[in-house]
Amino acid sequence: MIALTRKSVYSLCIALTFAAVFLPGKFSFSQEKINKPSTVDAGVASIDITPGFPIRMAGYAARLSTEADSVLQPISAKALALGRDGQHPSLLITVDLVGIPWRITKEVVDFLSKEKGIDPAQVAICASHTHGGPEVGNLINILQYRNGNFTDSLLALSQLIHITQYTEQLTQKLKDVAVAALNNRKPALVAWGQGQALFAANRRTKGGPVDVALPILKITDPDGTLRGVFVNYACHGTTLGGDMHKIHGDWIAEAHRVIEARHPGATALIALGCAGDANPSPRGTLENVQQHGKEIADNVDKLLTAQLQPLNAPPVGKMKWIRLPFSKVPDVNELIAQTKDESIKGYNARLALERVERGETIPSTLDYPVQVWNFDNKMAMVNLGGEVVVDYSIRLKDEYGAEQLWVNGYSNDVPCYIASRRVIKEGGYEGETSMYWYNKPSPFAPEVEDLIVNAAGELMPSAFKEERPAVNRQETIQKEADGSYRLVSWLAGTAGERIKYMPEWKAFGWFDAKDQALWKANIEKAGKYDVYIEYSVSDKEAGKTFTLQYGNKKLKAQTDKTGSWFTYKTKKAGTLRLPAGTVDFVLGADSGKESGSVFDLREVRLVPVK
Repeated sequence: MIALTRKSVYSLCIALTFAAVFLPGKFSFSQEKINKPSTVDAGVASIDITPGFPIRMAGYAARLSTEADSVLQPISAKALALGRDGQHPSLLITVDLVGIPWRITKEVVDFLSKEKGIDPAQVAICASHTHGGPEVGNLINILQYRNGNFTDSLLALSQLIHITQYTEQLTQKLKDVAVAALNNRKPALVAWGQGQALFAANRRTKGGPVDVALPILKITDPDGTLRGVFVNYACHGTTLGGDMHKIHGDWIAEAHRVIEARHPGATALIALGCAGDANPSPRGTLENVQQHGKEIADNVDKLLTAQLQPLNAPPVGKMKWIRLPFSKVPDVNELIAQTKDESIKGYNARLALERVERGETIPSTLDYPVQVWNFDNKMAMVNLGGEVVVDYSIRLKDEYGAEQLWVNGYSNDVPCYIASRRVIKEGGYEGETSMYWYNKPSPFAPEVEDLIVNAAGELMPSAFKEERPAVNRQETIQKEADGSYRLVSWLAGTAGERIKYMPEWKAFGWFDAKDQALWKANIEKAGKYDVYIEYSVSDKEAGKTFTLQYGNKKLKAQTDKTGSWFTYKTKKAGTLRLPAGTVDFVLGADSGKESGSVFDLREVRLVPVK
């Protein structure tokens, strides 16, 4: 597989997915019987948040200073409620906005806590970061940018009033859509998995790291009727540039439209991952918007028919606030010197001097929210505030497992970019300049990365903190408690040049037709064993024949489509009669017949036939 379509901690290009129904060690393969999944009360709702009057647009500095008075795409807020009243229900809300200020989130959270008894840790509001929405306060500094220069004049009173009126209406609508989702709750089947989309590109470094994961939460009625999907992708909502002076939701709104058109009656919620340094590619035209929206919808359709992992309980949330230190707080003399800078840094210094003279203090730290939701000990969802760069996704999923982690950025508050240690050192827009656009005194101190990752770790449930094998090492496989044998990747040897163990996925990647996985198992009882294989493969490479061999005995099977390289599936490959004693197994492609990539492999399982 080429690097663009594969994820690797070594190349820093991650595609973070896991869509198997069967999680190793957490279910029984006995006679292929699968326990019927439990229902979870779920409700979905949608509300239009398109401005009903002219308003300044958010996102780009280089755009007209007049109000937008027309609409290219309607924008919306969507809500998903999970859990009965007695289960401490959760509410997840998505908004087609450049960001969500904490003051709005807090008002919604306080309302839900007081009126509905919802724990604040169980509420998350995620912004889509479209650069085509109305200004809601996050980037109001940009509105003083005029034709390449900043002005000392106040924002026009009529424009300020329209922004204020809109945010008041927005806050009420978010309360309304949350209540509607709570009122719509009824028993549902909830499942999750991950796929991929490939239009995100690192905008700092050509070929740099991006997160191409496309996790999905699927909500259906017990009869299988689709009610809702929640999707995440780590890419800026910047397909259209600042020259588009009409309200729109960019690729996110287009993906909403296509998904809901294909699945009448279903509600699509879309959030962003760690997209701070990722732009759509290509970008600039309406055709590009349609292209990217369709790619999301196409991959959602693949996931809706893939093996997904049932979630049998509503999420349990935890949240904490931490303080992120800025690298420096300039004194008055330094601010006066900075005002000579004709860039945003000089303008921000002018605003800071005004605050000083008003008796206000320039902050030395930023209050920052970190939230973790535990879904049935099977998936942990990390909600991070701000414009988080991709390094956080890489690090968190390396540490806690790409196959069981979902990371949302732009959650609950979007105060600025959240640069990593690497990006802060490199500088540039995300690491430094953007902080002045966001009315901050300086870049962050490098230690903010550790502070955020450690805070997420403190909130992470113990089920996700199990030690992960860093390398594969062949050891003799012993019988499991249920009588089966797990031939897992991290206890296998390998033969071949391309095959590589991926610890963040606990799987072999780059499994070429010339590669092999090798196991040694202590079979206690001779007899017939059903053979299951857990793997992922792209549609293009699916259909190849692989073999599991011991001695002169050989089992042949073909790989089915799983949906993507990042969507794992468990398939019964056949049945083998095994002798008692130590057995050497070799798994590989059908010798002499196949070529190229075969699959990514997590494990083979041998289940005694009763």
